[in-house]
Amino acid sequence: MRFYFDMRDGEDFARDDIGVDLHSAKAARLQATIALTEMARDYLPTDGDHRNLGIKVRNAEGVLFDVSLEYALEYHGPKSDER
Repeated sequence: MRFYFDMRDGEDFARDDIGVDLHSAKAARLQATIALTEMARDYLPTDGDHRNLGIKVRNAEGVLFDVSLEYALEYHGPKSDER
């Protein structure tokens, strides 16, 4: 069965028009989770306080599920340039 992994980085969206053949939705979920952790490693901010990443998994019939990750840095007390 072919699964498609549409990626989201904040407001940016990249539709997967190629897809990947996998044997089950469970395998697609694992693939999406691995891809999301790789996105987090590559794209989490080094100069910002927030980032939202996500992958929408679909097949020929429609969207099956979403996986997402939100990075948020919240300061407690005064914010300084050293943080």
